[in-house]
Amino acid sequence: MTIQTRFYQVSGYRAHSNGWFKQYDDKPMIRALASETSKDFRPGGSDAPLELVLGILPCGASYVLLTTEQMHLFTQKYRLNIPRGSWRSSDFLSLSPIYFYSEAELSSKLATYKQRPRNKNRRETEEPRDNSQANRGYVAGPASVHYRAYFEQQRTLYHLLAKRILPEKFALSPPSWLSGIRVISIVFVQWSVDKRRREERLQNPSLIEVGITDAHFPSFFDTPTGSGMLKEESRLAAILRGGTTLHLKLKQAAKNPRSKMPNHSKVEEITKSELPQRLRTLFDHDAKKSGTPLIVLCHDEEMTRGILERAGIDVSSYESGLSSLLPFCPAEDKIGHRSRSRSPRRGSRSSVSDYRRDHSRESAETQKHGVQPRSHRGVVDYPTAYVVDMQKLVSALMESNAPNTTPETAKLLRIQTDTRTCGGD
Repeated sequence: MTIQTRFYQVSGYRAHSNGWFKQYDDKPMIRALASETSKDFRPGGSDAPLELVLGILPCGASYVLLTTEQMHLFTQKYRLNIPRGSWRSSDFLSLSPIYFYSEAELSSKLATYKQRPRNKNRRETEEPRDNSQANRGYVAGPASVHYRAYFEQQRTLYHLLAKRILPEKFALSPPSWLSGIRVISIVFVQWSVDKRRREERLQNPSLIEVGITDAHFPSFFDTPTGSGMLKEESRLAAILRGGTTLHLKLKQAAKNPRSKMPNHSKVEEITKSELPQRLRTLFDHDAKKSGTPLIVLCHDEEMTRGILERAGIDVSSYESGLSSLLPFCPAEDKIGHRSRSRSPRRGSRSSVSDYRRDHSRESAETQKHGVQPRSHRGVVDYPTAYVVDMQKLVSALMESNAPNTTPETAKLLRIQTDTRTCGGD
């Protein structure tokens, strides 16, 4: 498959699909898309779900997209006009698979991009923008780091490692690390009764225990743990086959009122003074020399970085998110944006090239506020580690503040119902 670097928006504000079948009515297009059974639309087979692309912009707005190959197949089949202009891979922070199991699911998703009527009194002075249910809060909001894109990057990584998607479809060259990637999941459990200000706790946290899982992917998927077919009684043995899972209990530490001993990890009791050396040994990993990237999963990145740094670990080159691990291939200029040579028909997707250019300028503005665009390097120069803050990702997913502890977060995600604290579990 050719690497796809240009994408076409389905439904919504100045979408490429506007006017394909019927003006102001997406139902015919939705029926046509939902009926597609070719491998380009359903890689898993005719009975598999429809696979499209979800793009997250630097501002946090999202759009459902077709790849260039999908767009050409679709427009040729139904004798539709080929859209002028396109989104480029470089416009997005993340490109990830999005699946639809029925026409109703596709219709429900695209309905969230429907534009609301503009205020009649402000039409002459108000700048047109995406005011849909899905995007109005992001387009009009302040520039910030959008963990929506970080969340989607995790999904893309998971699907790549599980060999469920083709990297080329999402503007990626086949990564050299697909055969091996190291993941350390670490949880620092603090005394829950500690009422000090966060600034004080960051400088001197009251640690009680540390939970660690050190696993290698994709071989982890070959264990019952990774495949999701795990029986309770074999959980510990399976995890240990896929990696190392430890519950480090600190001697003479306080005890949380609602805590438990781990069911799924090996327990070790160590002193607080021994912890820094254990952490230095755990994180002794040379990603560049080994060619195996390291991903650190944590719950509260700021706290985790502080603890590791005080343990003598250089975290200055640790990178938040997976953007540079999944660098997009740049779009070729020879198939660049084309402006219209004649006035657009009433109701058609007018000034779409201007809209893309305006977005590019807005993207440049967001960089001034700390939101960096995706890397587009051909060769990945691995940082020491990629840090993934699960607390922030859950907040982005649920669109609300995530709980302070991992058990409460797991309950929110319906992974478990036991909210007692335990680092090893």
